[in-house]
Amino acid sequence: MKRLARGFAAFPVVIAYIVASLVITVCSVQADGRRRRLLKNSSSFSVLALALLGVRVATQGRERLFHGSGGRLIVSNHLSYLDILILSSIIPSVFITSVELKNTPFLGTLARFGGSLFVERRSPSGLKDEIEMISQALRKGFAVVLFPEGTTTNGECVRPFKSSLLTAAVRAGADILPVCLRYKSANGKKLGIDNRDLVFYYGGMSFFRHLLRLLTLKSVEAELTLLEPIPARPHHSRKQLAALSHKTVSAAYLH
Repeated sequence: MKRLARGFAAFPVVIAYIVASLVITVCSVQADGRRRRLLKNSSSFSVLALALLGVRVATQGRERLFHGSGGRLIVSNHLSYLDILILSSIIPSVFITSVELKNTPFLGTLARFGGSLFVERRSPSGLKDEIEMISQALRKGFAVVLFPEGTTTNGECVRPFKSSLLTAAVRAGADILPVCLRYKSANGKKLGIDNRDLVFYYGGMSFFRHLLRLLTLKSVEAELTLLEPIPARPHHSRKQLAALSHKTVSAAYLH
C-alpha cells in the first residue's frame, strides 16, 4: 500500500515536470537559454523528487561550487540513478549520458528534457565531435557532470576512470570538480551487502522493478562531498587527470 501511495504521489510530479519542460522547450528560441531553463527546472524537480522518495543528503564542501568562474567538469562515482537527482538538486547541471539512454522510452525523454549531452561510448569514430560538444558547454559556463567509471557499480570500490572525455576540460580550460557520493543507510539501517540493492542500481537490474523496491523505503541517507578542484590545463594529459580524479574520489569514498 505504501508503495502504491508513493507511486500515485510521484505520478503528478513526473507529469508536471514533463509539462514544464515542454513549455520551456516550445517557448525558448535561443538554445543556450533553453538549456539553462531546462537545467533549473530539472534542479527544482530533483529537490521535490528526493523529498518524495525520502532521500536526505548531507553535503560537504558546498563552497567549492563557487570556486573560480566559468564552467566546470564535475566527475563523480556512480551508484544509482539517484545520483543524478542528488547532483542536480545541488547545482543545475548538464549530464553526459549514453545514446542508448536517449533511445530508451520514457527515460530518454526525461534525459532530453534535462538538457543532457549524449555520447556513443563504444564508438571512437565520433569522439572528436563529442569532446568538442562538451568543451563548448564548458566554455559557455555550464556545469557538466561526467560519471567516468562509465557505468553504475555495486559500491564495493570506485572503478578506474575512463579518460577520453576529460580532454574536454583541457580544451575548455575548465576546472575539474571531483565529487564523492556515498549512501549511508536505508530505513535507518547501514547499507551493506544484504540491503544495498534497494538503493544501488547496477548490472542487469530492471529500472522499474528497482524503482518499485525503492518506493517501499521510508528513508535513504546519502552523503555528497565536493572535493578540491583540479585545474585542467594544456600541459595536463587526460590520463593524468583521470588518475588524479580517481585517486581523489576513491580516497574520499573509502574514508
